[in-house]
Amino acid sequence: MKFYRNLQPFKVISFDLDDTLYDNHDVIRTAVSRFVQFTQDLTQCPTFETEWLDWKERVAQENPFLSEDVTEWRKEALRQFLNAQGKSAVEIDRTLARSMNEFLHWRHQINVPQDTLNVLNHLKTGYKLCAITNGNVDPLRIGLSQFDLILRAGKHGRAKPHEDLFQQTSRYFQISPQEILHVGDNLTTDVQGAIQAGCQAVWINLSGCELADFTTATLLPTLEINHLTELLLL
Repeated sequence: MKFYRNLQPFKVISFDLDDTLYDNHDVIRTAVSRFVQFTQDLTQCPTFETEWLDWKERVAQENPFLSEDVTEWRKEALRQFLNAQGKSAVEIDRTLARSMNEFLHWRHQINVPQDTLNVLNHLKTGYKLCAITNGNVDPLRIGLSQFDLILRAGKHGRAKPHEDLFQQTSRYFQISPQEILHVGDNLTTDVQGAIQAGCQAVWINLSGCELADFTTATLLPTLEINHLTELLLL
């Protein structure tokens, strides 16, 4: 555990989800692969993956705010691809529903480590807990029922590092931003976002690299840990 700033008293602990509370890399790879194969079979388009990615990039350029909601961004790119294929409105709606269900099914095939569950259960006895995510995982769907508040980018506000979701957390619990301790793995979305919003930030450094090795780091966290269980030492 390394301290870069003085830790102040806090009442709420907020958590990023993907790659902070569980390993997300293989899960998202599998979900995307299954989505692509499933939709390619539905549409009978052998070049679906390339074309859909082109549409995804186009949607992001035309509507950057929409792309902060990763689910709606995926859906809109698929909708525009299907429309360009000349599909009817009925076909588009049916394919959208089936493809998104396939993606979200595999997106939630997450095994949350027992250490994570133990830490959250322990912390919940003394603090209010909140999930603040730029992703599209439903914590309840993967067995995480410890959160008093769940905020997702797009659906509830601007994506991190924008301060929107941090400010909403502050208002919801009727506390100052400084009384929020945000825990996350990303030095930009989590650490920079939290510090800029006036919160305190715990960087969970899962790579074991030095902070100086990350050229994207523009703001120091309050403290650095290498394993979630270190939070219990606070």
